[in-house]
Amino acid sequence: MSRPLAYEYTAPPLDENAAALTILKARHVPELAELHELRRKGWRDAGLDGHFQTQRKVADQSTHASEVFWFEMMKKGMKEIDDAVSVLPSQGTPFEFLDIWSVSLLLLQSSISDHLSTSSRPPMVSSCCPGGFSSFTLNKKRLTKGVGLSLPASSGGHSFMLENYLRPRYQLIEKDILEYNLAPNVPGTPFLTDMLPDALLERFQLVFIDGHALRTYASLPVQGKLDDAREAHVVYRDSLHIAHLIIALECVRPGGTISTRLSHPEAFPASHILYFLDQLSDELAVYKPRTMHTYRGTFYVVAKGVCRRTPALTELKARYLTGLQQLWSALRWGGPSGRGRRMSSDDLDFIVSTEEILGRYLDRLIELGRPVWRTQAQGLHRFFAKKGIE
Repeated sequence: MSRPLAYEYTAPPLDENAAALTILKARHVPELAELHELRRKGWRDAGLDGHFQTQRKVADQSTHASEVFWFEMMKKGMKEIDDAVSVLPSQGTPFEFLDIWSVSLLLLQSSISDHLSTSSRPPMVSSCCPGGFSSFTLNKKRLTKGVGLSLPASSGGHSFMLENYLRPRYQLIEKDILEYNLAPNVPGTPFLTDMLPDALLERFQLVFIDGHALRTYASLPVQGKLDDAREAHVVYRDSLHIAHLIIALECVRPGGTISTRLSHPEAFPASHILYFLDQLSDELAVYKPRTMHTYRGTFYVVAKGVCRRTPALTELKARYLTGLQQLWSALRWGGPSGRGRRMSSDDLDFIVSTEEILGRYLDRLIELGRPVWRTQAQGLHRFFAKKGIE
């Protein structure tokens, strides 16, 4: 019998505090140093945890009005990002996009550990109702068509919020993407009948990834102790994260754009994913919106000109895709019990090792991270001032 999962999140492999200190020992980065000190200030204030716990209780009882509010906020956020880094193709020709979103309002407000703690996590802190990015894109590009891929409401997903007048140009696929066989050629992967539809492969000029792990996900058979439930959620979260990358690589057209949300550019796995997208694309931009959650570590990355049809990029894409599929299978069905395992800090070494990130890629990582750290620090200054934290 499955049941929703409800508990605080556990820490993934590498925390942003340790990552920040490692970078600061190697380079003088004022933006990251300031942010690190602000995080330390937040950790020392015992009252903040109670504040976020109260907000979490409110968020756990979301209403239609709150869903509409966040739907509109995501449209504003998408406009801000597009104005800053031009996510949408500028040419006037029609295009198709894929929007992967499986988000939960239960994560809109989370405890202080989600924002300031020593535990870094993949981009799981939700900030929206489904469809905001799609709505903005369809409204701005009137000849554009889109496809949305979302967790069904019966499995904990949320209601479809897209405006009725836009729906004729939009196809919604309600599907738990973990039910797709994303690693059909990897030995040891259990037989799954559902394959990623051929009609989606290499089809989309733009792929949005803004789907995140749900605290209400109801498809995990969890029994026994709460610690077992926590571990099950970590396994689910990490496998979902890798599934998103596989689907994006499979579905983006050669030369297209991938836009995704990450957390803490200085830490694993965001630093490795930035490298991954940097290697596959012509142009990589990052942006942290100011319209929402400026004090959090989340930001958006936009990779343009992804996987053009050159021999070198075709080979690199195939190698990365094989590695991601092998990792996804291990996360889903590996571990001592064969029921999956969490991601470890060396799991993305087939892309780049942490030593390489801190070596030859460090200056590039700092270049990408500076505006994110600066914006988050500004957000924390305002947040602390509002709370009277000195």
